[in-house]
Amino acid sequence: MTRIETQQFFELLWGMTERELRARYKYTVFGFLWIVLNPAFQMLIIGFIFRFFMKEPVQNYYYFLFIGLLIWNFFSLSLSKATPSIVFERTLIKKAKFSRSIIPLAIVFSNFVHLMVAMVLLTVPVLFLNTMTITSIFYILIAFVLLLVFTSGISLLCAALDVRFRDVNFFVQAFIIFWFYATPIIYPLSIVPYQYYWLWRFNPMTEMLQFLQHGFLGMPLPGTAMIIINTMLIITVAAAGIWVFGKESKNFDDWV
Repeated sequence: MTRIETQQFFELLWGMTERELRARYKYTVFGFLWIVLNPAFQMLIIGFIFRFFMKEPVQNYYYFLFIGLLIWNFFSLSLSKATPSIVFERTLIKKAKFSRSIIPLAIVFSNFVHLMVAMVLLTVPVLFLNTMTITSIFYILIAFVLLLVFTSGISLLCAALDVRFRDVNFFVQAFIIFWFYATPIIYPLSIVPYQYYWLWRFNPMTEMLQFLQHGFLGMPLPGTAMIIINTMLIITVAAAGIWVFGKESKNFDDWV
């Protein structure tokens, strides 16, 4: 893209991201507070129930759980909403000519803004735990970059495929439930039997969560194998998403 086209792309992306932000909490009383209230309610309920089943108690478990729920809510909401986004915006697609990738990306970026606000609010009480150091910022930033790249990539991939195969949206909705329990959100990775540990290496969300858990709570960092495999998967999914979306977007006008 030329410099002007790039500028227009980001201006439109920001405009649609802002539209998503305004639309979500329109006519609500608590507005942006729901960013924290929803995962807080989940944290209290899940934390109360699962503490009876945890064989190994996790220090600062409610903070551990809250971090995982914030990340998961961002990822699952972005993916589930971005997947059918091209189909839902068929009227806009037929009326105007613009980069179709802006539609799912605006959903991801609007949710990312919500996540950043929630994380800033979370940092205040975490500071009193004395678990964060100067290097924590580095690991937290890495986690956010990986999370944004992966979520954007898989959202583009699923959004493009859903235009041609409408079953993709139903598959994503069903698979997200399984994916939640296959991610160390309500339990630490340390309780996973070693012979099954390799399965979590093929879940890109594992690495991001471990980086955040280390950054905020001082928990162990992911191992070298976990970092290499997870990062390669994230890059592969992101590249596939960009390539497939670019290829399929030429036919969106015919399919929607």
